[in-house]
Amino acid sequence: MTSPLDEYRRKATIKSQELRDVVEGEDNVKIKDQIYEALRKDPLFARNYDRPSLEQLRELNHRRWKRIVELNLPLDQYSDPQGYQCLMEVLETYDQGLSARLALHSSVFGMAVASMGTKRHDDILEKTRRNEIVGCFCLTELGHGSNTQEIQTTATFDSGEFIFNCPSEQAIKCWAGNLSHSATHAVVFAQLYIQGKCEGVHAFVLQVRDPLTFEPLPGIVIGDMGEKPGAWNGVENGWMEFKNHRAPLWTLLNKGCEVTATGKYVSSYKTSAERQSVSLGALSIGRIGIIGKGVIASGLAATIAIRYSACRRQFGETKGDELPVIEYPLQQHRLFPYLAGHFAIRLFHKKLMEHFTNYIIRIMQNEKSDELMEFSKEIHALSAAAKPVSTWFGVEALGEARRACGGHGFLHSSRLNELRDSFDPSQTFEGENYMILQQTSNILLQKIRNPRTPTPMCTFDCLYGTPKLFSDFNSDIVNDIIDAYKWLIHYYIKQTAADLSIEIDNGKKCPFSARNNVQVHRAQQLSIAYAELTIIDWSRQFVDEVEQLPIKKVLHRLVALYSLFSIEKHSTTCYMGQFRVFNIL
Repeated sequence: MTSPLDEYRRKATIKSQELRDVVEGEDNVKIKDQIYEALRKDPLFARNYDRPSLEQLRELNHRRWKRIVELNLPLDQYSDPQGYQCLMEVLETYDQGLSARLALHSSVFGMAVASMGTKRHDDILEKTRRNEIVGCFCLTELGHGSNTQEIQTTATFDSGEFIFNCPSEQAIKCWAGNLSHSATHAVVFAQLYIQGKCEGVHAFVLQVRDPLTFEPLPGIVIGDMGEKPGAWNGVENGWMEFKNHRAPLWTLLNKGCEVTATGKYVSSYKTSAERQSVSLGALSIGRIGIIGKGVIASGLAATIAIRYSACRRQFGETKGDELPVIEYPLQQHRLFPYLAGHFAIRLFHKKLMEHFTNYIIRIMQNEKSDELMEFSKEIHALSAAAKPVSTWFGVEALGEARRACGGHGFLHSSRLNELRDSFDPSQTFEGENYMILQQTSNILLQKIRNPRTPTPMCTFDCLYGTPKLFSDFNSDIVNDIIDAYKWLIHYYIKQTAADLSIEIDNGKKCPFSARNNVQVHRAQQLSIAYAELTIIDWSRQFVDEVEQLPIKKVLHRLVALYSLFSIEKHSTTCYMGQFRVFNIL
């Protein structure tokens, strides 16, 4: 059977399988294809375009999770990290709700226990790996999300135990995936009080339900957050209130800190800020994972819309000879940048995951070097900026793809509307995008105030030195754009620091208010430019190492297109700052 796509496939200069092997790695492609085949053969994973109720969807996801275990698919990220990552990528394209349930259990809950706990928590980790318990992650409260240091849940030392309480409704834990019906255990963040003194926010691993009756343990009340759009009804987001719940001392995730049986607090960190820095770096796993959601979203959007546009015909020079919509330059202008961005951000994300894996290994080996502290800051700064850039790009891609498919894109069967709803929360969970960009700019501003220190990923190098102005094009447009971004970051950080100084030195504002006043046109754009530069630079580095010339050329064109698409948004600033980049555009 012929397809309108056949003509375009014959024109291709490379084979799609060879491209996958280069971008994803041959071993990863084989693992993913085996997973796809296993799911394709199983009727339980057949796609149903009916709309199940909240209860039906949760039951279906529970059965699918159980079937994944029965199929012996790679669920253990510790013994088989490569296979686990492949499984999660497959599930991300299949169902956001199902992939979230597994990731919250294995990656978020499991990684938190592994990175912040010690040997006394090995039993919890083993049960997590064997899926004998179900884990969730409880940091967010009704009154506090991103401002983690102000959470209100308390853990008070009393007679060799901790007593957990929510002192107000604002302290109730909320939005925890897996919590409302399935979770037996939770990583809970609370203010630690010992003999009346607050030692700051610490993490604990608590059993929250009886594994036989599934009733909450004494002193714990659990409820459901309610219905949500898209696939997220299958995630079981819940809330939890503590009312004098008692837990043993071993529940404290005690890497670098300890509470003795007599109530003495001991920490191996020099300062609480140092301890928090390591915790934030370790917890970046959530944000780094969500960067991948932008990759998946843009890939699905581009695939669906470009294939549709190659099949759909409208108008032509002569009657009866209509052109495929993809032949129109305007349609290409709408869709091709999202295809290009999918590949650029994917290549960046691949390298970021490698760096983060190295970082976590060092954390789990109990390293406490100054260099690791800098690594923590760099991981935190980059993930807090790349997550907004990637997720905005992915959701934007789905919206543009829906519109580019016209009325047919509005159909439920196109998947574009469901996907847009399913990926939309990626812009707010694990840190609302606009808010976490401020964390990045704060770190960048701190870096330029202090002597230059080398960092493992070298992403702060762009803050130093004198960037060159544009004079003429080089042989590689990507290098020209990288130079433009280096100038742009230097310009933004100089302007941001100057505006902050004016606000503070004139006595108009305190540092907190001054930082808020420079966000819109300065600090926020600084963070975005920092992430975009790193995405472009790392993807270009990957392409430079590709040996197959035809694939190298295609990937280079994709990175170049994404680079142009990204820098175009900053063209006014470059022109006003006299970089002369206006000629490029």
